Amino acid sequence: PLNLLLGRQNRVRLDAEIIRDAALMSSGRLTSVLYGPPVHPPQPEGIYVLTQNKKNWPDEKGPNRYRRSLYTYFWRSSPHPMFPTFDAPDATTTCTRRNRSNTPLQALTLANDRGFVELAQGFAHRVLTNASEGDADRIRYAFDVALCREPSDAELQRLQEMLSTARAYFETNDEVAREAAGSQVGSAPDEMVESAAWSSVCRVLLNLDEFYTRE
Repeated sequence: PLNLLLGRQNRVRLDAEIIRDAALMSSGRLTSVLYGPPVHPPQPEGIYVLTQNKKNWPDEKGPNRYRRSLYTYFWRSSPHPMFPTFDAPDATTTCTRRNRSNTPLQALTLANDRGFVELAQGFAHRVLTNASEGDADRIRYAFDVALCREPSDAELQRLQEMLSTARAYFETNDEVAREAAGSQVGSAPDEMVESAAWSSVCRVLLNLDEFYTRE
């Protein structure tokens, strides 16, 4: 009754930069190097088509591609689109507190932005490399990495069904499987299909409200 051992806080969606950093960490590709000049992580094509002056955005290669979002180059007139989508300040006026919205565009960004697709592919590679054999164990490992918990029986069953559906689809669509699998997979058909299927599962996990919301 004295409320000495109880406390609560509203659920809070993570800031834009932290959402990308969390995906980088889950993928196993986060570069931990500190300091240095700003970098240019992947962003959708055509961002600067309607801007006043055409700007150069050379996609980084190597470790700089996966540096923390803090180091991302920021054009005030046209920032990396992921950041304003998740309510990052526009850097043209003073910001005392960030807005926190919840929009369909945010889910579409996490599911389809090529930077996040690439991180989901890295996450899948991490699962296939580090987890035990067997779909159930791999799903549990992925949940532990992304959500820090075990999946429920219903979640486990649903993702196993999704894996089976994805494998059946990619087995008959080689080009789509090759694109979905990413660059870290070999050319063997079985390996490509497996990587593509797990990339699909990892895209689902990175798009969960639970992934980018702090309890």
